[in-house]
Amino acid sequence: MKEKVIVTTVLTMLLVGAMLSILPTLGFDGQIKIGIIGPVGLTHYSPGMKEAAEMARDEINTAGGVHLSDGDYEIVLEFGNDHTLPPPGGDPDAAALEMERLIDVEGCEVVIGGFRTECVETMIEVAADYGIPFIINGASTDQLITDTVGADYERYKYLFRINPVNSTVLFQTIAANLRYYIIPQIMLPLYGHDLDGNAATPDQVRIAVLTEDLEWTLLMHTYLTNPAIYPGVLGPNVNVTYSGRIPDGTMDCSPWLQGVKDNNCRLMIHVFSGVTGIPLMVQWKAMNVSAVPVGINVLSQVGTNWATTGGACNYETFLGFSGTRSPIVPGVTEVFWDNFVALTGEWPVYTAWGAYDGVYMVAEAMEATGTKDKDALLAYLEDPGYERQGLNGKFRFTSLHDVFCNEVGPTWTQGFVRAMLVQWQATKMEVVIPIDQTYTKAFVLPYWEYPHTCDTNYDAKVDIKDLVLLIKAYGTYPCHPRWTLRYDVNPAAEDSPPWPFKVDIKDLVLLIKEYGTYWSLPLP
Repeated sequence: MKEKVIVTTVLTMLLVGAMLSILPTLGFDGQIKIGIIGPVGLTHYSPGMKEAAEMARDEINTAGGVHLSDGDYEIVLEFGNDHTLPPPGGDPDAAALEMERLIDVEGCEVVIGGFRTECVETMIEVAADYGIPFIINGASTDQLITDTVGADYERYKYLFRINPVNSTVLFQTIAANLRYYIIPQIMLPLYGHDLDGNAATPDQVRIAVLTEDLEWTLLMHTYLTNPAIYPGVLGPNVNVTYSGRIPDGTMDCSPWLQGVKDNNCRLMIHVFSGVTGIPLMVQWKAMNVSAVPVGINVLSQVGTNWATTGGACNYETFLGFSGTRSPIVPGVTEVFWDNFVALTGEWPVYTAWGAYDGVYMVAEAMEATGTKDKDALLAYLEDPGYERQGLNGKFRFTSLHDVFCNEVGPTWTQGFVRAMLVQWQATKMEVVIPIDQTYTKAFVLPYWEYPHTCDTNYDAKVDIKDLVLLIKAYGTYPCHPRWTLRYDVNPAAEDSPPWPFKVDIKDLVLLIKEYGTYWSLPLP
Protein backbone atom coordinates (compact mmCIF):
# COMPACT_ATOMS: atom_id res chain seq x y z
CA MET A 1 0.00 0.00 0.00
CA LYS A 2 2.82 2.36 0.92
CA GLU A 3 4.54 1.76 -2.42
CA LYS A 4 1.25 2.45 -4.28
CA VAL A 5 0.85 5.79 -2.50
CA ILE A 6 4.41 6.79 -3.38
CA VAL A 7 3.97 5.88 -7.06
CA THR A 8 0.64 7.72 -7.22
CA THR A 9 2.17 10.79 -5.60
CA VAL A 10 5.13 10.81 -8.02
CA LEU A 11 2.82 10.44 -11.05
CA THR A 12 0.63 13.25 -9.78
CA MET A 13 3.65 15.51 -9.33
CA LEU A 14 4.89 14.72 -12.85
CA LEU A 15 1.44 15.38 -14.30
CA VAL A 16 1.14 18.70 -12.47
CA GLY A 17 4.64 19.67 -13.60
CA ALA A 18 3.79 18.86 -17.21
CA MET A 19 0.58 20.86 -17.00
CA LEU A 20 2.39 23.84 -15.47
CA SER A 21 5.01 23.77 -18.25
CA ILE A 22 2.35 24.39 -20.89
CA LEU A 23 0.33 26.96 -18.98
CA PRO A 24 1.12 30.67 -19.10
CA THR A 25 2.54 32.30 -16.01
CA LEU A 26 -0.02 34.17 -13.91
CA GLY A 27 -0.67 37.56 -15.51
CA PHE A 28 -0.14 36.37 -19.10
CA ASP A 29 -2.74 35.12 -21.56
CA GLY A 30 -0.45 32.72 -23.40
CA GLN A 31 3.11 31.78 -24.31
CA ILE A 32 5.49 32.28 -27.23
CA LYS A 33 7.96 29.40 -27.19
CA ILE A 34 11.34 30.11 -28.76
CA GLY A 35 14.05 27.48 -29.12
CA ILE A 36 17.69 28.51 -28.58
CA ILE A 37 20.06 25.96 -30.11
CA GLY A 38 23.80 26.35 -30.01
CA PRO A 39 27.24 24.79 -29.46
CA VAL A 40 27.00 23.49 -25.90
CA GLY A 41 30.51 23.24 -24.50
CA LEU A 42 31.79 26.37 -26.23
CA THR A 43 31.61 29.96 -25.01
CA HIS A 44 29.64 30.75 -28.17
CA TYR A 45 26.73 29.11 -26.32
CA SER A 46 27.34 29.77 -22.63
CA PRO A 47 28.19 32.32 -21.56
CA GLY A 48 26.96 33.53 -24.91
CA MET A 49 23.72 33.03 -26.79
CA LYS A 50 21.95 31.26 -23.91
CA GLU A 51 22.37 34.03 -21.34
CA ALA A 52 21.78 36.79 -23.89
CA ALA A 53 18.50 35.18 -24.94
CA GLU A 54 17.52 34.89 -21.27
CA MET A 55 18.29 38.58 -20.78
CA ALA A 56 16.01 39.54 -23.66
CA ARG A 57 13.28 37.18 -22.41
CA ASP A 58 13.39 38.59 -18.88
CA GLU A 59 13.35 42.20 -20.07
CA ILE A 60 10.38 41.60 -22.36
CA ASN A 61 8.41 39.62 -19.78
CA THR A 62 9.13 42.12 -17.01
CA ALA A 63 7.82 44.89 -19.26
CA GLY A 64 4.52 43.04 -19.70
CA GLY A 65 5.35 40.51 -22.39
CA VAL A 66 4.38 40.58 -26.04
CA HIS A 67 1.09 42.39 -26.63
CA LEU A 68 -0.92 40.50 -29.26
CA SER A 69 -4.45 41.12 -30.45
CA ASP A 70 -5.86 38.50 -28.08
CA GLY A 71 -3.80 39.32 -24.99
CA ASP A 72 -0.37 39.54 -23.43
CA TYR A 73 2.02 36.69 -24.13
CA GLU A 74 5.00 35.48 -22.15
CA ILE A 75 8.31 34.62 -23.88
CA VAL A 76 9.37 31.09 -22.92
CA LEU A 77 12.73 29.66 -23.99
CA GLU A 78 13.68 26.05 -24.63
CA PHE A 79 17.36 25.23 -25.00
CA GLY A 80 19.05 22.76 -27.31
CA ASN A 81 22.50 21.51 -28.31
CA ASP A 82 23.49 21.82 -31.97
CA HIS A 83 26.21 19.20 -31.40
CA THR A 84 29.06 21.27 -32.76
CA LEU A 85 31.40 19.22 -30.58
CA PRO A 86 33.40 17.11 -31.01
CA PRO A 87 35.46 18.49 -33.91
CA PRO A 88 35.77 18.30 -36.79
CA GLY A 89 32.28 19.02 -38.08
CA GLY A 90 30.32 17.97 -35.00
CA ASP A 91 27.43 15.50 -35.24
CA PRO A 92 24.91 16.64 -37.90
CA ASP A 93 22.52 13.73 -37.27
CA ALA A 94 22.32 14.51 -33.56
CA ALA A 95 21.76 18.17 -34.40
CA ALA A 96 18.79 17.22 -36.59
CA LEU A 97 17.27 15.13 -33.80
CA GLU A 98 17.71 18.01 -31.36
CA MET A 99 15.97 20.41 -33.71
CA GLU A 100 13.12 17.93 -34.05
CA ARG A 101 12.86 17.66 -30.27
CA LEU A 102 12.61 21.43 -29.88
CA ILE A 103 9.84 21.64 -32.46
CA ASP A 104 7.88 18.41 -32.04
CA VAL A 105 8.30 17.70 -28.32
CA GLU A 106 8.86 21.13 -26.77
CA GLY A 107 6.50 22.94 -29.12
CA CYS A 108 8.82 25.76 -30.14
CA GLU A 109 7.24 28.12 -32.64
CA VAL A 110 10.53 29.77 -33.66
CA VAL A 111 14.11 28.53 -33.30
CA ILE A 112 17.20 30.78 -33.07
CA GLY A 113 20.80 29.57 -33.26
CA GLY A 114 23.02 27.17 -35.17
CA PHE A 115 26.81 27.52 -35.14
CA ARG A 116 28.63 24.75 -37.04
CA THR A 117 27.77 24.77 -40.76
CA GLU A 118 27.70 20.99 -41.08
CA CYS A 119 25.15 20.76 -38.26
CA VAL A 120 23.09 23.76 -39.35
CA GLU A 121 22.57 22.14 -42.74
CA THR A 122 20.65 19.25 -41.20
CA MET A 123 18.78 21.51 -38.77
CA ILE A 124 17.55 23.62 -41.69
CA GLU A 125 15.97 20.56 -43.29
CA VAL A 126 14.10 19.64 -40.11
CA ALA A 127 12.80 23.18 -39.69
CA ALA A 128 11.69 23.19 -43.32
CA ASP A 129 9.91 19.85 -42.91
CA TYR A 130 7.90 21.31 -40.01
CA GLY A 131 7.48 24.73 -41.62
CA ILE A 132 8.94 26.49 -38.57
CA PRO A 133 10.81 29.84 -38.68
CA PHE A 134 14.52 29.19 -38.10
CA ILE A 135 16.75 32.23 -37.55
CA ILE A 136 20.43 31.37 -37.93
CA ASN A 137 22.68 32.94 -35.30
CA GLY A 138 26.29 31.82 -35.56
CA ALA A 139 26.96 30.14 -38.91
CA SER A 140 28.17 32.41 -41.72
CA THR A 141 28.42 30.05 -44.71
CA ASP A 142 26.75 31.67 -47.74
CA GLN A 143 25.24 28.44 -49.01
CA LEU A 144 23.08 28.03 -45.91
CA ILE A 145 20.97 30.81 -47.42
CA THR A 146 21.76 30.84 -51.14
CA ASP A 147 21.21 27.10 -51.59
CA THR A 148 17.96 27.13 -49.62
CA VAL A 149 15.92 30.33 -49.77
CA GLY A 150 17.68 31.20 -53.01
CA ALA A 151 17.00 27.81 -54.61
CA ASP A 152 13.59 26.72 -53.27
CA TYR A 153 11.76 29.63 -51.70
CA GLU A 154 8.55 27.78 -50.90
CA ARG A 155 10.32 25.10 -48.85
CA TYR A 156 12.74 27.42 -47.05
CA LYS A 157 10.83 30.69 -46.87
CA TYR A 158 10.84 30.73 -43.05
CA LEU A 159 14.65 30.63 -42.89
CA PHE A 160 16.56 33.83 -42.00
CA ARG A 161 20.05 34.69 -40.80
CA ILE A 162 20.38 37.45 -38.22
CA ASN A 163 24.05 37.03 -37.31
CA PRO A 164 26.78 37.15 -38.48
CA VAL A 165 26.98 38.63 -41.95
CA ASN A 166 27.73 35.86 -44.44
CA SER A 167 31.17 34.48 -45.24
CA THR A 168 31.47 36.51 -48.42
CA VAL A 169 30.84 39.76 -46.57
CA LEU A 170 33.20 38.72 -43.76
CA PHE A 171 35.84 38.02 -46.37
CA GLN A 172 35.13 41.32 -48.13
CA THR A 173 35.52 43.15 -44.81
CA ILE A 174 38.94 41.64 -44.18
CA ALA A 175 40.03 42.15 -47.79
CA ALA A 176 38.76 45.74 -48.10
CA ASN A 177 40.41 46.92 -44.92
CA LEU A 178 43.68 45.24 -45.76
CA ARG A 179 43.63 46.55 -49.33
CA TYR A 180 42.53 50.13 -48.65
CA TYR A 181 43.93 50.83 -45.19
CA ILE A 182 46.27 48.45 -43.37
CA ILE A 183 48.46 47.48 -46.34
CA PRO A 184 48.82 50.80 -48.25
CA GLN A 185 48.88 53.12 -45.25
CA ILE A 186 50.86 51.07 -42.72
CA MET A 187 52.49 47.92 -44.06
CA LEU A 188 53.61 49.04 -47.53
CA PRO A 189 55.68 52.08 -46.45
CA LEU A 190 57.35 50.01 -43.73
CA TYR A 191 57.79 46.64 -45.46
CA GLY A 192 57.09 47.01 -49.17
CA HIS A 193 59.88 45.52 -51.30
CA ASP A 194 60.65 44.90 -54.95
CA LEU A 195 60.26 41.13 -54.86
CA ASP A 196 60.69 40.36 -58.56
CA GLY A 197 63.52 42.70 -59.58
CA ASN A 198 61.22 44.53 -61.98
CA ALA A 199 61.07 48.28 -61.45
CA ALA A 200 57.84 48.44 -63.44
CA THR A 201 55.89 46.32 -60.96
CA PRO A 202 54.76 47.65 -57.56
CA ASP A 203 56.51 46.91 -54.30
CA GLN A 204 54.87 44.15 -52.31
CA VAL A 205 54.43 43.04 -48.70
CA ARG A 206 54.94 39.38 -47.88
CA ILE A 207 51.91 37.92 -46.14
CA ALA A 208 50.89 34.50 -44.82
CA VAL A 209 47.42 32.92 -44.81
CA LEU A 210 46.50 30.36 -42.11
CA THR A 211 42.94 29.02 -42.02
CA GLU A 212 40.95 26.46 -40.07
CA ASP A 213 40.53 23.33 -42.18
CA LEU A 214 36.72 23.35 -42.18
CA GLU A 215 34.06 23.79 -44.83
CA TRP A 216 33.19 27.40 -43.97
CA THR A 217 36.76 28.66 -44.56
CA LEU A 218 37.48 26.84 -47.83
CA LEU A 219 36.26 29.55 -50.20
CA MET A 220 38.04 32.27 -48.22
CA HIS A 221 41.28 30.29 -48.29
CA THR A 222 41.01 29.82 -52.04
CA TYR A 223 40.42 33.52 -52.69
CA LEU A 224 43.29 34.53 -50.40
CA THR A 225 45.88 32.13 -51.79
CA ASN A 226 45.15 31.56 -55.48
CA PRO A 227 47.64 33.71 -57.47
CA ALA A 228 45.04 34.23 -60.17
CA ILE A 229 42.55 35.64 -57.65
CA TYR A 230 44.13 37.30 -54.63
CA PRO A 231 45.78 40.31 -56.40
CA GLY A 232 42.31 41.39 -57.47
CA VAL A 233 41.09 41.03 -53.89
CA LEU A 234 43.98 42.29 -51.76
CA GLY A 235 45.55 44.59 -54.33
CA PRO A 236 48.83 44.60 -56.27
CA ASN A 237 50.97 45.29 -53.18
CA VAL A 238 50.48 41.84 -51.69
CA ASN A 239 52.54 38.69 -52.13
CA VAL A 240 51.06 35.59 -50.46
CA THR A 241 54.38 33.99 -49.64
CA TYR A 242 53.13 31.23 -47.34
CA SER A 243 49.81 29.52 -46.60
CA GLY A 244 48.48 26.58 -44.61
CA ARG A 245 45.30 24.79 -43.57
CA ILE A 246 45.33 23.79 -39.89
CA PRO A 247 43.03 20.93 -38.81
CA ASP A 248 40.29 21.87 -36.33
CA GLY A 249 41.36 20.88 -32.81
CA THR A 250 45.11 21.24 -33.45
CA MET A 251 46.99 22.29 -30.32
CA ASP A 252 50.51 22.59 -31.78
CA CYS A 253 50.55 25.26 -34.47
CA SER A 254 54.32 25.77 -34.40
CA PRO A 255 55.03 24.06 -37.77
CA TRP A 256 52.77 26.54 -39.58
CA LEU A 257 54.05 29.52 -37.58
CA GLN A 258 57.61 28.51 -38.40
CA GLY A 259 56.59 28.62 -42.04
CA VAL A 260 55.41 32.21 -41.53
CA LYS A 261 58.79 33.11 -40.00
CA ASP A 262 60.88 31.27 -42.55
CA ASN A 263 59.15 33.14 -45.37
CA ASN A 264 59.73 36.53 -43.69
CA CYS A 265 56.03 37.38 -43.76
CA ARG A 266 55.03 40.67 -42.15
CA LEU A 267 51.27 40.15 -41.97
CA MET A 268 49.37 36.96 -41.13
CA ILE A 269 45.75 36.55 -42.20
CA HIS A 270 44.19 33.98 -39.88
CA VAL A 271 40.66 32.53 -39.97
CA PHE A 272 39.52 30.36 -37.03
CA SER A 273 36.23 29.68 -35.22
CA GLY A 274 37.22 26.89 -32.83
CA VAL A 275 39.69 25.95 -30.11
CA THR A 276 42.80 26.07 -32.31
CA GLY A 277 42.65 29.87 -32.36
CA ILE A 278 43.88 30.01 -28.77
CA PRO A 279 47.14 27.99 -29.01
CA LEU A 280 47.78 29.68 -32.36
CA MET A 281 48.14 33.06 -30.64
CA VAL A 282 50.02 31.72 -27.60
CA GLN A 283 52.61 30.14 -29.87
CA TRP A 284 52.68 33.17 -32.20
CA LYS A 285 53.86 35.31 -29.29
CA ALA A 286 56.19 32.66 -27.84
CA MET A 287 57.92 32.38 -31.22
CA ASN A 288 57.98 36.20 -31.68
CA VAL A 289 56.51 35.86 -35.16
CA SER A 290 57.06 39.24 -36.81
CA ALA A 291 53.78 39.16 -38.72
CA VAL A 292 50.83 41.03 -37.23
CA PRO A 293 47.75 38.73 -37.19
CA VAL A 294 44.59 40.10 -38.85
CA GLY A 295 41.50 38.04 -39.61
CA ILE A 296 38.90 35.98 -37.75
CA ASN A 297 39.39 34.30 -34.38
CA VAL A 298 36.07 33.77 -32.62
CA LEU A 299 37.46 32.68 -29.24
CA SER A 300 39.61 35.80 -29.08
CA GLN A 301 36.38 37.71 -28.39
CA VAL A 302 36.04 35.98 -25.02
CA GLY A 303 36.79 38.22 -22.05
CA THR A 304 39.03 35.62 -20.42
CA ASN A 305 41.21 35.43 -23.54
CA TRP A 306 43.82 37.82 -22.15
CA ALA A 307 44.29 35.69 -19.05
CA THR A 308 44.00 32.42 -20.99
CA THR A 309 46.78 33.43 -23.36
CA GLY A 310 48.86 35.20 -20.73
CA GLY A 311 48.59 38.41 -22.75
CA ALA A 312 49.87 36.69 -25.91
CA CYS A 313 46.79 37.94 -27.78
CA ASN A 314 48.07 41.54 -27.53
CA TYR A 315 48.10 43.10 -31.03
CA GLU A 316 45.85 40.40 -32.52
CA THR A 317 43.25 41.97 -34.82
CA PHE A 318 40.03 40.18 -35.79
CA LEU A 319 36.46 40.70 -36.89
CA GLY A 320 34.05 41.47 -34.07
CA PHE A 321 30.90 43.32 -33.16
CA SER A 322 32.43 45.58 -30.52
CA GLY A 323 35.46 46.46 -28.49
CA THR A 324 35.35 46.46 -24.71
CA ARG A 325 32.28 48.59 -23.99
CA SER A 326 32.67 50.46 -27.28
CA PRO A 327 29.65 52.77 -27.67
CA ILE A 328 28.68 51.46 -31.12
CA VAL A 329 25.12 52.62 -30.48
CA PRO A 330 25.56 55.09 -27.62
CA GLY A 331 23.40 54.28 -24.62
CA VAL A 332 22.49 50.87 -26.05
CA THR A 333 25.63 48.84 -26.67
CA GLU A 334 27.27 49.69 -23.33
CA VAL A 335 24.09 48.88 -21.40
CA PHE A 336 23.86 45.43 -22.97
CA TRP A 337 27.58 44.88 -22.35
CA ASP A 338 27.34 45.85 -18.68
CA ASN A 339 24.20 43.79 -18.08
CA PHE A 340 25.74 40.72 -19.72
CA VAL A 341 28.92 41.05 -17.66
CA ALA A 342 26.89 41.53 -14.48
CA LEU A 343 24.91 38.37 -15.25
CA THR A 344 27.73 36.09 -16.40
CA GLY A 345 31.03 37.62 -15.32
CA GLU A 346 32.13 37.29 -18.96
CA TRP A 347 32.23 39.45 -22.07
CA PRO A 348 29.64 38.75 -24.80
CA VAL A 349 30.86 36.96 -27.94
CA TYR A 350 29.14 37.55 -31.26
CA THR A 351 26.48 34.85 -30.79
CA ALA A 352 25.30 36.69 -27.68
CA TRP A 353 24.59 39.84 -29.66
CA GLY A 354 22.61 37.85 -32.23
CA ALA A 355 20.57 35.92 -29.67
CA TYR A 356 19.56 39.08 -27.82
CA ASP A 357 18.59 40.90 -31.00
CA GLY A 358 16.87 37.77 -32.34
CA VAL A 359 14.52 37.34 -29.39
CA TYR A 360 13.64 41.03 -29.48
CA MET A 361 13.12 40.91 -33.24
CA VAL A 362 10.63 38.04 -32.97
CA ALA A 363 8.78 39.72 -30.10
CA GLU A 364 8.58 43.06 -31.91
CA ALA A 365 7.43 41.46 -35.17
CA MET A 366 4.66 39.50 -33.45
CA GLU A 367 3.57 42.54 -31.49
CA ALA A 368 3.52 44.68 -34.64
CA THR A 369 1.36 42.14 -36.48
CA GLY A 370 -0.73 41.29 -33.40
CA THR A 371 -0.30 37.55 -33.93
CA LYS A 372 2.02 34.55 -33.63
CA ASP A 373 1.09 33.46 -37.15
CA LYS A 374 4.29 32.53 -39.01
CA ASP A 375 3.07 33.89 -42.33
CA ALA A 376 2.38 37.26 -40.74
CA LEU A 377 5.90 37.13 -39.24
CA LEU A 378 7.31 36.27 -42.68
CA ALA A 379 5.50 39.14 -44.40
CA TYR A 380 6.62 41.58 -41.73
CA LEU A 381 10.32 40.66 -41.99
CA GLU A 382 10.18 40.57 -45.81
CA ASP A 383 8.66 44.04 -46.08
CA PRO A 384 11.16 46.21 -48.06
CA GLY A 385 10.66 48.95 -45.49
CA TYR A 386 11.53 46.72 -42.52
CA GLU A 387 14.36 48.03 -40.38
CA ARG A 388 15.15 47.89 -36.68
CA GLN A 389 17.81 49.30 -34.42
CA GLY A 390 19.95 46.51 -33.03
CA LEU A 391 22.74 46.48 -30.49
CA ASN A 392 25.40 47.23 -33.10
CA GLY A 393 23.53 49.25 -35.66
CA LYS A 394 20.48 49.07 -37.88
CA PHE A 395 19.54 45.83 -39.54
CA ARG A 396 17.19 44.50 -42.16
CA PHE A 397 17.20 41.49 -44.46
CA THR A 398 18.12 40.93 -48.08
CA SER A 399 15.68 39.41 -50.56
CA LEU A 400 17.19 36.01 -49.68
CA HIS A 401 16.63 36.58 -45.92
CA ASP A 402 20.31 37.18 -45.15
CA VAL A 403 21.31 40.01 -42.83
CA PHE A 404 21.87 43.15 -44.89
CA CYS A 405 25.30 44.83 -44.96
CA ASN A 406 26.33 47.60 -47.36
CA GLU A 407 29.63 48.87 -45.89
CA VAL A 408 32.74 46.77 -45.44
CA GLY A 409 35.61 49.26 -45.80
CA PRO A 410 37.52 51.62 -43.48
CA THR A 411 34.60 54.01 -42.96
CA TRP A 412 31.04 53.52 -41.67
CA THR A 413 28.55 56.20 -42.64
CA GLN A 414 25.14 54.54 -42.98
CA GLY A 415 25.01 52.58 -39.74
CA PHE A 416 23.81 49.16 -40.89
CA VAL A 417 25.18 46.19 -38.96
CA ARG A 418 28.67 45.24 -40.07
CA ALA A 419 31.74 43.43 -38.86
CA MET A 420 34.41 45.66 -37.36
CA LEU A 421 38.11 45.06 -36.94
CA VAL A 422 38.92 44.84 -33.25
CA GLN A 423 42.42 44.65 -31.80
CA TRP A 424 43.58 43.43 -28.41
CA GLN A 425 45.43 46.35 -26.85
CA ALA A 426 46.70 46.14 -23.29
CA THR A 427 44.07 43.87 -21.65
CA LYS A 428 41.13 45.36 -23.62
CA MET A 429 39.62 45.00 -27.08
CA GLU A 430 39.58 48.22 -29.11
CA VAL A 431 37.83 48.98 -32.40
CA VAL A 432 40.50 49.99 -34.97
CA ILE A 433 38.29 49.86 -38.10
CA PRO A 434 36.09 51.68 -39.06
CA ILE A 435 38.56 54.52 -38.63
CA ASP A 436 35.99 57.35 -38.61
CA GLN A 437 34.23 56.69 -35.30
CA THR A 438 34.85 58.60 -32.07
CA TYR A 439 35.67 55.40 -30.18
CA THR A 440 38.19 54.14 -32.77
CA LYS A 441 41.79 53.56 -31.63
CA ALA A 442 44.95 53.47 -33.76
CA PHE A 443 46.03 50.12 -35.19
CA VAL A 444 49.29 48.99 -33.57
CA LEU A 445 52.10 46.72 -34.77
CA PRO A 446 53.81 44.32 -32.32
CA TYR A 447 56.90 45.95 -30.85
CA TRP A 448 59.08 43.03 -31.93
CA GLU A 449 57.89 43.51 -35.51
CA TYR A 450 58.32 47.30 -35.52
CA PRO A 451 60.79 48.04 -32.71
CA HIS A 452 60.80 51.82 -33.20
CA THR A 453 57.96 52.33 -30.72
CA CYS A 454 58.69 56.04 -30.21
CA ASP A 455 57.72 56.57 -33.84
CA THR A 456 54.05 56.76 -32.92
CA ASN A 457 52.86 57.71 -36.41
CA TYR A 458 55.02 55.19 -38.32
CA ASP A 459 56.84 57.74 -40.51
CA ALA A 460 60.42 56.50 -39.78
CA LYS A 461 61.44 59.37 -37.53
CA VAL A 462 60.91 60.55 -33.98
CA ASP A 463 60.01 64.22 -34.07
CA ILE A 464 57.65 66.87 -32.76
CA LYS A 465 54.61 65.05 -34.14
CA ASP A 466 55.34 62.01 -31.98
CA LEU A 467 56.00 64.19 -28.94
CA VAL A 468 52.69 66.02 -29.36
CA LEU A 469 50.76 62.78 -29.74
CA LEU A 470 52.33 61.31 -26.61
CA ILE A 471 51.72 64.49 -24.57
CA LYS A 472 48.04 64.45 -25.61
CA ALA A 473 47.80 60.85 -24.34
CA TYR A 474 49.84 61.48 -21.18
CA GLY A 475 48.28 60.00 -18.05
CA THR A 476 45.97 57.65 -19.92
CA TYR A 477 45.43 53.91 -19.50
CA PRO A 478 43.29 51.19 -21.15
CA CYS A 479 39.63 52.27 -21.57
CA HIS A 480 40.50 55.95 -21.02
CA PRO A 481 38.95 58.02 -23.86
CA ARG A 482 42.38 59.32 -24.99
CA TRP A 483 44.25 56.04 -24.56
CA THR A 484 45.85 54.15 -27.41
CA LEU A 485 48.55 51.51 -27.14
CA ARG A 486 50.70 53.24 -29.77
CA TYR A 487 51.59 55.97 -27.28
CA ASP A 488 52.65 53.53 -24.58
CA VAL A 489 56.11 53.45 -26.16
CA ASN A 490 57.71 50.98 -23.73
CA PRO A 491 55.29 48.03 -24.06
CA ALA A 492 58.12 45.48 -23.89
CA ALA A 493 58.52 46.40 -20.23
CA GLU A 494 54.88 45.54 -19.66
CA ASP A 495 54.88 42.05 -21.12
CA SER A 496 53.79 40.17 -18.02
CA PRO A 497 51.44 40.52 -15.01
CA PRO A 498 50.30 42.81 -13.55
CA TRP A 499 50.44 44.56 -16.95
CA PRO A 500 50.59 48.17 -15.70
CA PHE A 501 49.85 49.70 -19.09
CA LYS A 502 49.82 53.50 -19.00
CA VAL A 503 51.33 56.51 -20.74
CA ASP A 504 53.55 58.11 -18.10
CA ILE A 505 56.92 59.71 -17.39
CA LYS A 506 58.78 56.58 -18.50
CA ASP A 507 57.29 56.86 -21.97
CA LEU A 508 58.04 60.58 -22.15
CA VAL A 509 61.68 60.10 -21.10
CA LEU A 510 62.15 57.28 -23.60
CA LEU A 511 60.76 59.37 -26.45
CA ILE A 512 62.93 62.37 -25.52
CA LYS A 513 66.02 60.14 -25.55
CA GLU A 514 65.16 58.98 -29.07
CA TYR A 515 64.04 62.41 -30.28
CA GLY A 516 65.58 63.31 -33.63
CA THR A 517 66.41 59.77 -34.71
CA TYR A 518 65.39 58.50 -38.12
CA TRP A 519 65.96 55.49 -40.38
CA SER A 520 65.47 54.31 -43.92
CA LEU A 521 62.42 52.55 -45.21
CA PRO A 522 61.45 49.91 -46.06
CA LEU A 523 62.68 47.82 -43.18
CA PRO A 524 64.05 44.33 -43.95
